[in-house]
Amino acid sequence: MKLKTAKYMLFVFCLLMVVSIVVCSVTKIKWIGYLGIAFALLGVLFWVIFGRCPHCGGFLGRSAGKCCPHCEEKVDW
Repeated sequence: MKLKTAKYMLFVFCLLMVVSIVVCSVTKIKWIGYLGIAFALLGVLFWVIFGRCPHCGGFLGRSAGKCCPHCEEKVDW
């Protein structure tokens, strides 16, 4: 999977989490809040699996630079 797609999917998971938490707080339905927590955990898991340098496979973490912090190769975001 391309890194740009993985970053977009992480954004989608975060958006789903926020929407679920807001809906939970408005409606007071607990399972929707748990669904929001599940979206957050899935987003983290997704980023840990796919948020890697395409050159060396090192985890990029929160790095948003133009180069990989491990191998110094250019990363296409």
